[in-house]
Amino acid sequence: MKFQKIILASAAAGLLAGLTACSGGSDSDGSTNNTRYTTGAITAFGSVYVNNTRYNTDNATVYIEDDIASESDLRVGMMVTIKESSPGVADTIYHDDDVEGIVLSTNILADGTGTLDVMGQTVTVTSNTIFESYVSGVTSAAGIVAGNIVEVTGSSSGHGSVTATRLELKAATLADYLVNHREGVEVKGIVSSHTDNTFDIGSLTVDYTNAILDDMPAGNWDGLYVEAKSREALNTSGHMVAYKVELENDGSKYHHDYDSDSEVEVKGEVTDITSDSVTVNGVTYLLDEYTRYEYGNAADLIVGTLVEVEGYFNTNGDLVADEVEFEGYDSDSELEIQDYVSAISTTDDPNVGTIEINGLTFHINSSTLMQDSSDAHLTHFNLSSVRVGDLIKVYYFNNNGSLTVTKLERETAAM
Repeated sequence: MKFQKIILASAAAGLLAGLTACSGGSDSDGSTNNTRYTTGAITAFGSVYVNNTRYNTDNATVYIEDDIASESDLRVGMMVTIKESSPGVADTIYHDDDVEGIVLSTNILADGTGTLDVMGQTVTVTSNTIFESYVSGVTSAAGIVAGNIVEVTGSSSGHGSVTATRLELKAATLADYLVNHREGVEVKGIVSSHTDNTFDIGSLTVDYTNAILDDMPAGNWDGLYVEAKSREALNTSGHMVAYKVELENDGSKYHHDYDSDSEVEVKGEVTDITSDSVTVNGVTYLLDEYTRYEYGNAADLIVGTLVEVEGYFNTNGDLVADEVEFEGYDSDSELEIQDYVSAISTTDDPNVGTIEINGLTFHINSSTLMQDSSDAHLTHFNLSSVRVGDLIKVYYFNNNGSLTVTKLERETAAM
């Protein structure tokens, strides 16, 4: 029994695999020993794969929401920042979600793609979003309904929009959620329209009249990056009633450990563009005459474009783009096929090799998102976990005859 389906989707929504990153900043500032940070979604395990690189994590410290955690707490699709101790070796891994809250409305198609309004934040769900459900009977984002509680991580503007790299359905209702999550729901973002009692994050108004203020400064908060928490449903005015508001990363979406000696690589969607700067996942880089472009040029930088930017801090403390690499540059469509694996070829790297499905050879590499949705439900899943006879769905691009997989999902075969 065969399952085969081919669809077209926007290439900008996919992660084109197999592009090799360069060491940004060193050519421009002459330094070769700067601390290096990279931000992107986890694509696989066997160590941790982020932005086309396999990071050794043997001695890495992991933080989730500022709390000490372990590698076993990480999941595919989580947006993380990795501080390197040396090339390819992780010293510290940081993860924070973007919003964990109440779904107000849904516009999700049967294939699980579309948008959600999560407490005033517009969440875009693509074919490459990793979805996981803790609610019985819901197996796809298409099953999410208003009132559900979801957790979202992804490429965030900070101003109310997130393209989800990972979406978790946490509970059917707020009451169910609060049983095991006493800290309640939370939203992070950049403050606008600050008054004595309220401020906005995206289209959400936060009422902080009786909230605990953690590290919040005196004066106007507009432009600061904050986290607001609540244990209540939105009030009759549609406002979030916060019990706590906390300043994040000293008020910046930059990671708090960045300094003048850091090199910073970020992969995500362009969220803002001006004549001399580009913002990716909330991190703003200056563009100058020395900025290099791969697979495109400055005119191709538009909001929503998937890019990987590498940069360094200049003498003024500004983050300058050394290189901008456009992802998904050589294909205008993403394809999908579902069938049983007939052959596997592996390498010394547990997530690099090929699989054969329906007579076609597909290439898996360090950028391929790996998800196990079968009954085995392996958390740390990679190519070495795949077996001949497994039912697999792959999303891929045809790159001049080479079928490069952006996402591989193992599924449970129908009995």
